[in-house]
Amino acid sequence: MAGLQFPANEKGERSTTSFNKAVYSTMASSLGAKDLEDKIKGEKDWRHKYCLHLDQLVEQTLLLKDSAKLQEVLSKGLEKARAMDFDAGSGPVPLKDALSAAVSSKFTTVKISGTGTTSPSFVLPYNGKELTGEALEKQCDQWSAYGTMEPDCAAAIKAGAQRLHAVKGRTFLVLGAGSELGPVRPLLEAGATVAAVATRRPKRWADLIAFAKGTPGTLLVPVKAGEKVESDEDLSAVCGADLLAELPQVLEWLLRCGREATGQVTLGTYLYADGEANVRLTAAADSIVEAVRSLEKEKVSFAYLSSCSTSTAIPEEAVQAQEANFQTAGRWAAMFGERHSCKKLDGNRFFLSAFEVLQGPNYALAQMMRQWRAALLHLEGFQVSAPMAPICRTESVVHNATMAVLLEGLAHFPPQESYDAPTGRQAMLAILLSDLAEPAPKLSNPLLIVTRKAFHSGIWRTPFVMASLGKTTWFLGKVAPKRVAA
Repeated sequence: MAGLQFPANEKGERSTTSFNKAVYSTMASSLGAKDLEDKIKGEKDWRHKYCLHLDQLVEQTLLLKDSAKLQEVLSKGLEKARAMDFDAGSGPVPLKDALSAAVSSKFTTVKISGTGTTSPSFVLPYNGKELTGEALEKQCDQWSAYGTMEPDCAAAIKAGAQRLHAVKGRTFLVLGAGSELGPVRPLLEAGATVAAVATRRPKRWADLIAFAKGTPGTLLVPVKAGEKVESDEDLSAVCGADLLAELPQVLEWLLRCGREATGQVTLGTYLYADGEANVRLTAAADSIVEAVRSLEKEKVSFAYLSSCSTSTAIPEEAVQAQEANFQTAGRWAAMFGERHSCKKLDGNRFFLSAFEVLQGPNYALAQMMRQWRAALLHLEGFQVSAPMAPICRTESVVHNATMAVLLEGLAHFPPQESYDAPTGRQAMLAILLSDLAEPAPKLSNPLLIVTRKAFHSGIWRTPFVMASLGKTTWFLGKVAPKRVAA
């Protein structure tokens, strides 16, 4: 396997289980949680019991009051998670050595300058309607009142919808430019400059290039040096990059784009892959974030989409809503659904266990790595946007037939709801725009950066553990699909 690889364990195996355990046990050791460290190392059924140990780790980090100690714990976890190997074709070497070696400029930049006009207003598609102005604000208030998002999320979408014009003159370095929830296309429509990193898929690149030409934005694409490009067809056939196989060169290209930008720069991470590749991609992205931090704090900011299916701290109001929703729940759900048991942390915060065994430990690790980095960046004084995104019917989700049906049944259990990708994309863009316009918030714990402005699809406020009603949800999704909750 060329490119980024998991490190070999003591048996010489490149095991994802060993890697997961090594990362978490390192953090537990740094916390001084010897019992947890031993339990992680000794777990025989990691695939089905990782959630138990990860919940304990997340809870303990959320309770840390000492920012310096938390910074140490998170830094050690990320350092261990990036301790991979890289094989450029002559055998694997430690990733840090591959990234510190001199790298020639493998990629040149091709600029596509659009000739379109700026969109006059922010539009959010939902349930067959194009929401703007008062209609958009009303829908946000309805979502907040029903419980699929938090009140500060509704306020952020309404505020961000007024700031679409603010992206002009700003450069966005986007990892995962093909993501359905990523903001590449609406940013181009608003007149931003976007340096796009995505794999070499000529048809997708052709579509994006054609789209960019009709916008007022500027698209920057990486092309291998020496490639002959005389037409859009030539360009779409050769542009793009493999983040796993060409990480050092991609890092060099993005740093170049960031340094050459005359205005503000935002590095956005919107990557996803199934299974173990998700962890390797996240490690690659985090290596790029680590390098882009070298740009001035006044110039660079960072953006992520956090997963609402991760354990975290929720406000007391959400716990109260869980109880209220239980009192009005249907008989079947009340009989067979497992209640959330939210443990009080401190102040008005409670711990919600939201990891699902079905997702797998590699999904969980990739998501936690992004949250750890977002918290560290916030601690270091960078502007960071990392809100929880709703459950959406993206291609990466619905290609799994079981998941596709489950999402059709989710709205039967208030206040949960899943969304079409364009709805999620525009909502999260508005939140990003609101975050970029605000000073860094003051937080009691930097990990709470991912709980601000949460569009959590109702997971925080439903009284039931999702997995406990999985079969019922699938059945309802199959025989009585319901997409709109309220």
